[in-house]
Amino acid sequence: MAQATAAGAPSASGDARQHHRAPVLIVILAMTFMEILDGTIVNVALPSMQRELGVDMASIQWVTSIYSVVTCAALLVFGRLGDMCGKVRIFQAGVVLFTVGSGLCALSGTFEMLVVARAVQALGGAASLANNQGIITETFPEGRGRALGLVATFTALGAMCGPTLGGLIVAALPWEFIFIINLPIGAVSFLVGLKVLRNQRPDRRPLFDLVGAALLVPAILLLFCAITFMESGVTAANLGMLAAGAVLLALFVVAENHVTSPLVTLGIFRDARFCIDLVNMVIVFLAMSAYTFIFPYYLQEARGISVGVSGLIMACYPLVNSICGPISGAISDKVGCEHPTLVGQIIYTCGLTLFGFVALDLPIPLLIGCIMFTSLGSSIFQAPNNSLIMGHAPEGALGFVGSLGNLMRYLGQALGVTVGSALLYSGMSSSIGYPVTSYVEGRPDVFMDGMHTAFHVLALLVALSVVLALVREVMNHRDRVAARAAK
Repeated sequence: MAQATAAGAPSASGDARQHHRAPVLIVILAMTFMEILDGTIVNVALPSMQRELGVDMASIQWVTSIYSVVTCAALLVFGRLGDMCGKVRIFQAGVVLFTVGSGLCALSGTFEMLVVARAVQALGGAASLANNQGIITETFPEGRGRALGLVATFTALGAMCGPTLGGLIVAALPWEFIFIINLPIGAVSFLVGLKVLRNQRPDRRPLFDLVGAALLVPAILLLFCAITFMESGVTAANLGMLAAGAVLLALFVVAENHVTSPLVTLGIFRDARFCIDLVNMVIVFLAMSAYTFIFPYYLQEARGISVGVSGLIMACYPLVNSICGPISGAISDKVGCEHPTLVGQIIYTCGLTLFGFVALDLPIPLLIGCIMFTSLGSSIFQAPNNSLIMGHAPEGALGFVGSLGNLMRYLGQALGVTVGSALLYSGMSSSIGYPVTSYVEGRPDVFMDGMHTAFHVLALLVALSVVLALVREVMNHRDRVAARAAK
């Protein structure tokens, strides 16, 4: 040990990371699961919260919306802070803030206090999520795909298990317990993290870009609020927020080109392949989010299947993800990431196309087969694509790139509900001959027409991502030819 220390800090740090890999992964996965879970777990508890807190339906939705909006607004800032101060330090601060926020949520006696507590909780979640992939990339330099595959799996499980777990808790206990369960997990994760996580600070700490943060945070807040509100329809106020957010984002880009230590490394966006990987992530998660919005209506309203059985059928999607995600990541470590992502996108396109032809009386085993086949495509795609994104990170920017990847996932999820609902209701309106914005009782045929329209369009969107992946393949081929010619 003395010899390793004498040889230099990097070697000792590498030995420590090698020794603590499994516990590091457990801490990251546990907090990733809980922080993603909390974005959806409250949905089933909203009616109980509404009654106890004495607010209307429109107000109580803020308990859900504030979490996702604040998380998105803070991700890039915390990613940059992770690169400046050390990703582990910011991650651990996020664990503490998330746990404290969870406790405040459980103690909230008023609606206003609950919304503020959810914002605190979201800040903690953003700090941890912004740096989880950076920590994984540093800890698993030669097995990055497999480790990121597990992160992708737990991310999907958190998002998909939230409504089911929330329903079980609220059915047996007061709604406060959906937040209380976070306290022991957060405390244990923090204490274990103190022992196994090793903070790596850069040799030179740049100044924090306050002007950039002051422009970027409200820009993202406005953009995501506009997208969220558009789920209920397009209004002048929504369009105004969208325009204001776009203006602030443009000003942010201008400002970043004139500072010595920018908040966002804009130069990385000159790499077309990096941009393709980000866009493909948005498209795939948009389709996944639209599926989770539309399909429960098909099962429960159109087919009359009970909530419990519907939940079990829907659980087939994350089940496949939990099995195939790590396998896909491990394969990508051996054969590269580009081909697995392309295969996943092609399978996912075919799966969404199948949903566009699903019949009302399709036997349940065949329906489950369609769900699992579609999930196979997105499962194969996620881990290699995450690895591709992290592989583009320049030195000292793992936190920023990791937070950007998470932001693109949130963007896809937010767009998915808005786009999915718009496609569904426009297809239903076209079928029935007048505007509708909800399920039409006694007319499952109208819903089926809308669902088929939605999935056909979603399949076309994912097919577009396949085209982008092929463009990336052509660019890689040209680079290889040029490299051989140079030799």
